[in-house]
Parts: sequence; structure tokens; C-alpha cells
Amino acid sequence: MAVFARLWEPGLGDLMQRNILLHVIRRAHPEASLTLVLSRTPAGRFAEFLAAHTYATEVLECPDYGNDRPEEWQRFMTELSERRFDVCVVDPDSRGLGGEAADRAGVPVRIGYAVGHTGQAGLTTAIRIPRPTFGAPDLLDYAVSLRQALGLPAIGPSEVLPPPRYRRADGPVSTSPVVALHPGGAPHWNRRWPRSSFVDLAVGLADVAGSLLLVGSGEEQSELEDLGAAVTRRAPGLEIAISAGDSLNRLATLLAQAHVLVGSDSAPAHLAAALRVPTVVLYGPTATEFMWARVYPRHHGINLRYGCQQVRNLPRGPGTDTMPCAHGCTYPYLGPDGPYPRCLTDIPVDRVLTAARHHLPAPALLSMEGGVRS
Repeated sequence: MAVFARLWEPGLGDLMQRNILLHVIRRAHPEASLTLVLSRTPAGRFAEFLAAHTYATEVLECPDYGNDRPEEWQRFMTELSERRFDVCVVDPDSRGLGGEAADRAGVPVRIGYAVGHTGQAGLTTAIRIPRPTFGAPDLLDYAVSLRQALGLPAIGPSEVLPPPRYRRADGPVSTSPVVALHPGGAPHWNRRWPRSSFVDLAVGLADVAGSLLLVGSGEEQSELEDLGAAVTRRAPGLEIAISAGDSLNRLATLLAQAHVLVGSDSAPAHLAAALRVPTVVLYGPTATEFMWARVYPRHHGINLRYGCQQVRNLPRGPGTDTMPCAHGCTYPYLGPDGPYPRCLTDIPVDRVLTAARHHLPAPALLSMEGGVRS
């Protein structure tokens, strides 16, 4: 079986979400070999995740979105035909690779979504979602409708998200209760809450947090250290650990200890949600919160819902660094001193503090061995 997922510039969080549909297919065909057909650049960039953390058996690379060179497509289509897949499922966000390509490759059973980017063309089964709750389909709609198409019984929202695939890594155990903070994210598209707000939040949690876990990429190591130092100056007794660029096994092991993760709309939040760790996610210039609101069981989104937040025109070409929003916010992340998107800068610390404290024991309970997870 093949799953076509020629995605447009996906992040790690986007690939983590693909586990939902892959898991549905795996439940319907537990003995089948499941090949994820993915664009070449993300296949290389996220090789660690794809090698050990998906429900796919293997990855077959296809030309990147935007790469229309005939010779590369010919090589790919030749390989696709030679693989003789019995079934193809087209991801709803697959672009330029759908039922028609599967038909040309001789795949007899071709399943996809009528509302997908490639549409119904070439499909033998076009899945229709009659009345999406949010106007556009979300992950629950996609998962439930695929289950129905594959003959699986219906399930509720809390059952959609599969457990993450990871191996517990050895290492020290943080003092409970653990508050994880993820202040970073992709630098080309700034969706971060200001660093000063994270400092204020951490200080406000010092009386109820046993320890603070700062997570991010290897490139964010120095900024995480600076953030930790700023917190220590104001809350010197708070234990702080940093995970920067750790393996996914190590990151999952650390996040599994957390009582709550507060952070950006990025991969650590998706991983924490899959681990059933409560998440408080701060939304800025994005229109995707609705996608997972119903399937992440302990998710709390904070979103000011400014009218211009849903503008999705990502920059193209050099010199394009201003968002087409009401406030002319800057696309790239330039550094901890900003600027930050207005829709994130305006999120008050007290609102985030209240949401995070909801998942932590009261100060009087902190002496209890092992802490309490709400």
C-alpha cells in the first residue's frame, strides 16, 4: 500500500499528524507493507522521524512541490509503476500527486478525499465529508471518514490520536511537577511569543513548578540558555533543564514527565499532545488551530483571533519580509528582542499563567512525593 503525501514545505509537526491517517490504514491492513510517498526535501530533513517514529514501513521519495522537471518525474513514475502497489491512499494535502498519478502507475485501488488538493480525478473511491463542523474538514473528519471507507468501526475524538512511536531514553528525572516550555519555532516564519513573556510566565510558575524544562532545536541552544539565565535571576530556586537538539526518543522521554507544555504552534506541542501531556499552545499568524482542536485530548489553545491572523501568504523570494496583515508584522524571527507578531505580543501573561497553573498542584501539595498530575 502507498500513501501519497507530496506536501508543501511541511514541518515536523505536519509529519507527526500524518501518523493519524497512517495508523487508520495500519488498523485496517495490519499485515500490509505501508509506503509513505513524500517530497524529497522533507524526507531528508526529517529522516530521523521517518526512520523510527511513523506508522509507515518505508518512505519513497517523490519530486518536491514546485519541481516539475520532466526527467525527475519520469524516474519517479517509473519506480512507482515498478513497485506494483495494490492500494493507494491520497493525503488530503498532497499537491500534484494524487489519483491520476496512481492510475497511470497501475494502482488498481485509489482512495482519496473529494475535498483534497488533487480532487477526485483518478480515484476509485472519493471520500466525501458532508458537513464539516468548522466549515473545512479537520483531523477528526479525515480520520473518521477514512475509517468508514476502509470498513473500520466508528470511534470518538479521544481515540483518533495514536500513541507516538518512541523508545524511552535513559537520563535524569526532573523534579516534579515539570513545566515544559517551547519558546522557539521555524525562523523563517515567526510564530513565537516574546521571550520576555516566557520569562514572566516562568517566574509566575515558580511557586508551583518543581522544575522547568526548556526545549528546542540545537540552533536554539544559546537562546534557551539565555532564557534560563533570565529566569534564574528572578527565581533563583527554580530547577531548570535544557533539551536542545536532542533525539526524538530523548525529547519524548523528557516531555512524558511534564505536567504541562506551554509553547508555540510547533513540533514539541504535537509530540506532547500525542503523549497525552496537557498543552497550552499560543497561536499567532496561522489558520490551523481548528485542525487538531477536537483530537488532541488535553489541548488548550490561546488565540486572540485577530482578523488578519489567517493571512497565509508566506514570503516568496528575497526581500519579502513583511506579512500582509493589518499590523505589517515581520515574517522571519530576527532575535529574542523582536519584533514579534502583534497577535502574539498582545497575549497577556496572566491568561497563559492561569491556563498552565490549571494543570499543576497547589503549592501546599508540592511536598508530596512524585507530585500530582491533574
